[in-house]
Amino acid sequence: MKRLALLLLLSPLALIIYSQGIKPQNIYRVTVTSRYVLQEGERTNQFHAVNQEIYDSLGRLHTEIDYDWETRYPGDYRWHFYDSMLLVRTEYYVDETLERRVVFEYDRNTVLTAERHYTLQGGDTLLFRTLEYTYDDGKLPVRVEARNPDGRRLYRSRSTYDDHGNEIRRRVTGRRGDPEDGIRRLDREAGYDSVGLLVNETVSLRMSDRSRSEYAKTYRYDEEGNMIEMTEYDEEGNQVRRKEYVWQQGRNRLQRIITYDADDNMVKYLAKRYEIYRTPDRRQRVIDY
Repeated sequence: MKRLALLLLLSPLALIIYSQGIKPQNIYRVTVTSRYVLQEGERTNQFHAVNQEIYDSLGRLHTEIDYDWETRYPGDYRWHFYDSMLLVRTEYYVDETLERRVVFEYDRNTVLTAERHYTLQGGDTLLFRTLEYTYDDGKLPVRVEARNPDGRRLYRSRSTYDDHGNEIRRRVTGRRGDPEDGIRRLDREAGYDSVGLLVNETVSLRMSDRSRSEYAKTYRYDEEGNMIEMTEYDEEGNQVRRKEYVWQQGRNRLQRIITYDADDNMVKYLAKRYEIYRTPDRRQRVIDY
């Protein structure tokens, strides 16, 4: 992965990186997600990695790498920095270039109170937005205020949750900025089974570009409570896509995600491989089946 090490050695950002938390150094566990090549709607034996998640010996996720499906090149990745077990910063790289940085702030009870978003301009990192969080008694974020570097409010988001902790209503006011997900209005009707698992939902959205959409989803679970199927429908009730989730028995660990289109044709097949590196030099790799 070219220029990753060089970036830390030569860039003036290196001093800033290590002044706000530390990126874990050792590699202990790696989860590799691979995508199989399909032919005439069937899975072949050919596959390529599309994502890697790298964890240290404390279980902290410190690096996520995305591989381009066409070129196989790992140009996009995310680095996570910690203070002990607390995530304090994430850096986003696109085409091997730092695109933005998010710094997380917490109160004494380790509840997230603010996110500070920085962008890279002319070799400098500049603050362009701060998100401030307010919670209800159940520790759910009921209000988010976005402000520019001068403290002027860009927008305010207010959310309501049901008894299961799922967001069922969101309203965003203020036109000086837009939320990252583009949602300015959300309404959700959710249904649950006897043990409180979400089994269906209908969601209505209004976006920043004034577009509107509505969809419905149904979910199925195994005896362990793991989701094994998600089906999405459009406003007319027609299937849009369906996903199957295959779990490893006895370990409740996700193994495969298989996606089908509206006609139940297979369009994507993802498989996960779990690896353990027991020595710092990474010469001893164990496939953790």
